[in-house]
Amino acid sequence: MARAKTVLYHPAKLTPLVTAIAALLTPAQVLSAKTDIKPEIETRTYGYWIRDEQAGGGLDKGMAALLKPSVAINLTGKNASSALFLQNESVWYDDAQRSHKSLDKYSWRNMFNAYDDRVSLGLSADSGYRIRDSRNGVFSDIITGTENLSKTSNYGANLNLRTLQTADVNAQLGLAYNKLSSRQPELQDDIGSFDNDTLSSFLALGSAQRQSPLFWQLSANYNKTGRQGSRGDFVSKRASATAGLPLQPSLSMIVRGSYDDNDNTSGYANEFKSYGVGLEYQFGLASRINVTQNWATRSVGEQQQDIDENYLAAEVFLAPTRRTSLSYSLDRRYFGRSSNLQGQYNLRFLSLRLSVREDVQTLSSFDQIIEDLGIFVCPDGAAQFTDCFRPPTNNYQLGTGESFRQLFNAELELSEELIKRRTAAMTIGYNKNRLALSVMLSRSEDEYVETERQNNRNAFSVQSSWKLSKHSSLLLNSNYYDINYLTDEREDKNLSVEMGIKRQLNEHSDIKAMLKRISRNSSVDSFDLTENRVWLSYTIRL
Repeated sequence: MARAKTVLYHPAKLTPLVTAIAALLTPAQVLSAKTDIKPEIETRTYGYWIRDEQAGGGLDKGMAALLKPSVAINLTGKNASSALFLQNESVWYDDAQRSHKSLDKYSWRNMFNAYDDRVSLGLSADSGYRIRDSRNGVFSDIITGTENLSKTSNYGANLNLRTLQTADVNAQLGLAYNKLSSRQPELQDDIGSFDNDTLSSFLALGSAQRQSPLFWQLSANYNKTGRQGSRGDFVSKRASATAGLPLQPSLSMIVRGSYDDNDNTSGYANEFKSYGVGLEYQFGLASRINVTQNWATRSVGEQQQDIDENYLAAEVFLAPTRRTSLSYSLDRRYFGRSSNLQGQYNLRFLSLRLSVREDVQTLSSFDQIIEDLGIFVCPDGAAQFTDCFRPPTNNYQLGTGESFRQLFNAELELSEELIKRRTAAMTIGYNKNRLALSVMLSRSEDEYVETERQNNRNAFSVQSSWKLSKHSSLLLNSNYYDINYLTDEREDKNLSVEMGIKRQLNEHSDIKAMLKRISRNSSVDSFDLTENRVWLSYTIRL
């Protein structure tokens, strides 16, 4: 099931947003905007067999019918675009244990550009149902796990200003507001309902060319997340600056400084300041390596005692070709050594993304961070890999209602708790001849700094499609999550394997026959679960 977000919980507060969107869409319509409407109806018939140790370990079997109408409306103008997706899922059962369910989902994204894209405004609203506590069922969906799904709303706005790419000095300013609301699921958890408001801004200034005789770069970020209850608001402030003076044609002396402050106003306050000097070697068109000696002062914890230290830092950026780049930095923050790695490799039929990062944020803010790991392009409302496609070029410009996606069900937790997260992820995308393949491997370590909990997660996902003929495809999707809840002394190995055949009947309809196996093997026997599921679906595009 695709990760989704829910119906807006405060409709009255949405009125100004709707009014603004309507007003701003009017110029796009005047500019002869192109309108594309794609209605679709999907029906499914399920059979399922469940054995859940928490429910006594007996066999729970039944049948269900699902009806899923949806419509995608895309409006594209010269300087504006709007993408609206609406969907309803309704399911009926043949057994008395379960009752009729109906879930609504929508996404609304609007983008406005002006002055050669130097000014852009984005407005968005999303709605849907999703899991927010992996302990209650990683693969919960409307068929057999609706009670674990949280109704979550998300809407926001962002404004970006930047100079022309040909300017000698590049400048960029970004402002964003986001509101997230998460409701208690039917099966109550320990999180409860909560609302978070997030304000964020960033500023970047600097020389357009790092190879210029005297280069300088400055960046700053501010983020504030408003939280409810006894937890205080979380404020994060970061800034960094670098300047270089050439000593020889490819060698420069550089000076750098950084500032990092994180405060939740209730005992978690950390400040870090550093400055350093070193050398940078530049080669090729954009590649560089620098090493600096740094002196730092940090204040950590409730005592706020200053600690002085010195350390070596390094930064590497390699771009040997237009298709390949790799950046790596080794530095220090208030919690110790910090590293960041980003890499990509692109061919016409093969792409690879690599990311290693660590940060401190609320889980609700991490949910909004989109890492550049997406390789396949998916339309709004895409629920599976076969709805997506590999872009024909590396410079593909997304169309209205499209976005780069990794895999589905990438994020399994949602709360307003503050966590320190270290994560590493790699995605591989391949599309040639008959085979389309997306693979993702990741590891994350989450430390809940306010409740002293810790979770470690290893994940492996494969989604693939093999063309049997012009109109038939073999589908195979698999997701594996090994989650260690260290504080709970519990480890769950979650596996989902889904396979089947898709047959295109004509230009407007197709059918699918699928089977699925879900298992949760837990170190605590009472959490073991298995489910077998088969279904037949028919989709018609009107």
